[in-house]
Amino acid sequence: MAIAPNVLKGKPSLRVLGTSVTLIEPIRKQAEKDLGINLDFTILDGTEAQRRGALRPESFDVYDQWFHDLDLIWPAGSIGAIDINRINNWEQINALPKTGRLNGNARSGLHGDPSKRLYVQLDGSLGRAPSDQISMLPTVHNADSFVVPENMADEVTSWACLLDAKWAGRVVLQRDAAIGCLDILLALSATREFLAADIGNLELEEIDDLARILRSYRTQGHFKSIWTDEIDAIEVIDGNTPVIGSMWWSGLIALRAKGIPVTMATPAEGYRGWFGGIALSNRLDERTLDAAYEYLNWWLDGPAGALATRNGAYMSNPLASRAYLSEAEWDFWYEGKPARELIRNTFGVPVFKVGDVRAGGAYEERMSKVIVWDTIMDEHNYLVRHWDYALGL
Repeated sequence: MAIAPNVLKGKPSLRVLGTSVTLIEPIRKQAEKDLGINLDFTILDGTEAQRRGALRPESFDVYDQWFHDLDLIWPAGSIGAIDINRINNWEQINALPKTGRLNGNARSGLHGDPSKRLYVQLDGSLGRAPSDQISMLPTVHNADSFVVPENMADEVTSWACLLDAKWAGRVVLQRDAAIGCLDILLALSATREFLAADIGNLELEEIDDLARILRSYRTQGHFKSIWTDEIDAIEVIDGNTPVIGSMWWSGLIALRAKGIPVTMATPAEGYRGWFGGIALSNRLDERTLDAAYEYLNWWLDGPAGALATRNGAYMSNPLASRAYLSEAEWDFWYEGKPARELIRNTFGVPVFKVGDVRAGGAYEERMSKVIVWDTIMDEHNYLVRHWDYALGL
């Protein structure tokens, strides 16, 4: 879906390709106001955005997606390197996307942490060794699990609940194999029904086993819905029948804005992590490239991070966002403290009441419990074919 831009005469335009997680109207309006440029958001589901990002670099100027996408997008040559010397607040970005660690602690989670794909190496590949060029500007990120009815949070404390027979017919699952697959693998690991050697990088035989098990659950009617876009999942969860399943924080915030009392599970096993960022098409002329760098720098100035925070996400340089949040908002979203005032979403709608606490606690507490990051497995194409077959897609 493309949002028709406001025409700003004589000002440059930027076409931004991404998903509904970050391409939200308040961010578009604020960026246009602050930068004096025209922004045209093209909003697709993750898979479609990824496909266009890889195959049609002429159709966008800025690519706003996930770091694990780089395993497919970077080899396609559709995006170009970003010069960190043109990023004003690069030093403010915290250690997590640069090193995979928080404050020098042990590396967080398996596989897809953004540090593995951040820096452009001398041979043009991506890796952790610092250089003056990066593949993507790290922005929003989170530790995700699955949505549960708020009044049942104390009894839904394991990924295993996604496959519990008591929830049969009331489980929603994300279609994207790179993400939904990890939700199911974490659940299967918790039930010990299937133990992969490495849940972030399955072997061919393990994919076959996973597909067989998944197909069995699907044919028994275990899943209420397989969603492609988070908007579809939001429509399925109406608050009348208790439902659990794959959801991002942006979706949870949208549900609470509708008055549906849900929360995010805090699994004893840990979280599935993801990291988002902004990349540049390799087809930019000089004028558009300058505007694109202005947009990237605006994302690190603070307003965008504050708006993303109210949508449930964390920002890579959180202290810049803090200046645009109230003290109560900062304490709620980042410090894990009880809300001292109504907590409102990006659109100003109340989503948490006084006394509520963000599920999972403070930023470092939550992000340090990431056990696996969204990733593209070595056998991704094989996985996608068998995943879709198992789900009857």
